[in-house]
Amino acid sequence: MRLANQRHLFDIPDGVTYLNCAAQSPSLRASDEAGRTGLARKLHPWDPERANLYDEIGEARRLFGGLIGATAETIALMTSTSYGAAIGAANLGIRSGQRIVVLQNQFPSNYYAWAKVAERDGGTVTVVARPQDGDWTRAVLDQIDADTGLLALPNCHWMDGGVIDLGPVADRVHEVGAGFFIDATQSIGVKPFDVAQLDPDFVACSAYKWLLSPDGVGFLYVAPRHLDGRPIENNHASRIADSTMELASGYGDRYLADAARFDQGAADSMVHMPMTVAALRQISSWGAAAIEATLAPLVERIAAAAEARGWRVPPEPHRARHMIGIDAGSVPDDLIVRLKAEDVYVSLRGGAIRVSPYLFNDETDVDRLFEALDRLV
Repeated sequence: MRLANQRHLFDIPDGVTYLNCAAQSPSLRASDEAGRTGLARKLHPWDPERANLYDEIGEARRLFGGLIGATAETIALMTSTSYGAAIGAANLGIRSGQRIVVLQNQFPSNYYAWAKVAERDGGTVTVVARPQDGDWTRAVLDQIDADTGLLALPNCHWMDGGVIDLGPVADRVHEVGAGFFIDATQSIGVKPFDVAQLDPDFVACSAYKWLLSPDGVGFLYVAPRHLDGRPIENNHASRIADSTMELASGYGDRYLADAARFDQGAADSMVHMPMTVAALRQISSWGAAAIEATLAPLVERIAAAAEARGWRVPPEPHRARHMIGIDAGSVPDDLIVRLKAEDVYVSLRGGAIRVSPYLFNDETDVDRLFEALDRLV
């Protein structure tokens, strides 16, 4: 099912061609209103409305869990993917001599932590080279063997939307008994995702892109087998207090029994949380499958226009349906600045012009982008 254009739900002026959700999404109008409620809590912290924050936290866990087929009890709050990777690194390890598999030019937040784990545990990092045919799935599968101790992967490459089919990868991961960490920041909310099918150890997702949420919001799925794992912080909200703060110290030696033990301190922002809940409600109403189906024709139009100009894009069987990178050869260093001057917004990533539309875009936005590129490239 395809959705009607949803531009009316966003505050995007006429003449602005925003094709950059993979970098930063605009907020929904509903999230803006919810954020004003959150700001009022800070302005008037004595107002009883502030108590609604705790229900919002629970709803955010449930809504995010619903997008990936998980329960609220398996969802932790965090502010960044790097934080999720740090939790994964603290709770996963490899044997001496084993390998950790990552992609070439993988997003840094899903690389640095694993390089440290390899150093810590006496292993190595295997970097899967970008395949000439665009088939990341086959290239990853070729690197999984008895010496593979852990895979840390996305399910689409952040630079150009090249897809990794994590289904067969997960089957092979579990066959060899390796750990499995997924950075799904560039896919959850815009592409169906099912932890029951993949059974990863951890899934991290920053929410300021495809989840239409504020900066400083993110979620971490923690597999049930790790719910007794070790947090990397010791904030009071992750513990079971033996006494109340009102009458004593509020200290406690026991961690919470669910994924909330991994919550990052201050991730429960009274401003960010209502904005996030408003966004997740809307995304859940649309459905990730419908969002992807709606964006797919725009991405195909982008691909066709690029190829008509002799530019390269990931081959159709191996690219995402919601974002795409264009290799136009040599481009001006200031291309993005010059496009912005024309109110056209995309990103340059790894030399590729990354185009990432959303439900507020239509064919005229794609045409306007290429009219500008024809003048500038």
